[in-house]
Amino acid sequence: MDEESFRRFMRQAMDGGEPGFGSQPIDGAVRAAGRIRRRRMLAGASATATAAALIGTATLAFGASGSGGNGPPTAAAARFAYVANTFKGTLTPISIATNTPGKPIRVGPDPTQMAVTPDGRTIYVVNSASSGTVTPVRTATNKAGKPIKVAGSPYTIIMTPNGRTVYVGGLFEGIVTPIFTRTNKAGQPIIVGGKHSMVSMVMTPDGRTIYAVSGSDAVTPISTSTNKAGRAIKTGGGETGIVITPDGRTIYVESASGTVTPISTATGKVGKPIKVGKRPGFMQATPGTVYVISDPGTVTPISTATNTAGTPIKVGKGASDMAVTPDEMTVYVANFDSADTVTPISTATNTAGKPIAVGGEPSFVFVTPDGKTAYVSDWTVGQVTPVSTATNTAGMPIRLAGAQEIVFAP
Repeated sequence: MDEESFRRFMRQAMDGGEPGFGSQPIDGAVRAAGRIRRRRMLAGASATATAAALIGTATLAFGASGSGGNGPPTAAAARFAYVANTFKGTLTPISIATNTPGKPIRVGPDPTQMAVTPDGRTIYVVNSASSGTVTPVRTATNKAGKPIKVAGSPYTIIMTPNGRTVYVGGLFEGIVTPIFTRTNKAGQPIIVGGKHSMVSMVMTPDGRTIYAVSGSDAVTPISTSTNKAGRAIKTGGGETGIVITPDGRTIYVESASGTVTPISTATGKVGKPIKVGKRPGFMQATPGTVYVISDPGTVTPISTATNTAGTPIKVGKGASDMAVTPDEMTVYVANFDSADTVTPISTATNTAGKPIAVGGEPSFVFVTPDGKTAYVSDWTVGQVTPVSTATNTAGMPIRLAGAQEIVFAP
């Protein structure tokens, strides 16, 4: 997909249109995820982070609020932010200490999501869906290895806490492909849902089970010991995203109908749907609250103790992404269409603070493992803006064409 096509695709997704990708249709699951970002699943790194003195945050792909339950061993270990540059086919390391970019690493076409091994030695980069590949990058040398061919159209990615297996979900197919990190070989694809639906995944903190949704009116558990899909849990339909609480006891599945449904991981019992807002988007989970972005520019807090929705918090138009600080005191919300801002939310009071001007059209936000900096990426303008979490002030933008996902590594 070239730059112009990608911009058109994402703009249609943001506007709630029905974009197309080649000859493939894109359903509500992709629209919800594409407004504007992928689902960085809350796999268990939040629990890992809490146990490790709150060093990391939810579903870290070695990046705060990242993807895959593989948080960093220490906050000090993360010295670089690695930025996926869509349109350029590269990954750019940025020094966290100086905010200066290094030499771009050539990976594959249109890199999107990433996951990092727990030791921080290897980053797995999902290339364009049409390429069908995932590229491993060694952080010691910043060299890309041979692309790994996977089934279908790869898009989402999650990693086990022990770093032995990476799981890649399809963009158009209800399949999940395991990659064994020791050999960098793909295993047999696992069928989890219907066609023409993006797979969203979360993982339990112990790494034993993945829960996947793919627009098939159900959540499918996958055993990571056997790589076999279990019996699907019926939810009612229209799933567009999923998160898991830090203790791993409950998963929350959102629906395009404007609800979020809790499911017990111990019993598989489905709870009563919780009404949130129109077209729910990205979700984040803290120990006591699940935060849900929805239209028009609000974030709805859900109490995990009572499974009730609180008063929606007004943020900015086009709210597209969230990240939680390691101490879980602040949620940062990227507002794609609202005066180029990021809005901080106090988790103690569930109130929004003064919007932080970052320029461009902020699409994604990531917090460093030490919690000192929130990096805001903007693929439309092509920049990454560091925000000091101590002062909530933005620094000088770092120019990187098509900047999207960010992970952190030594």
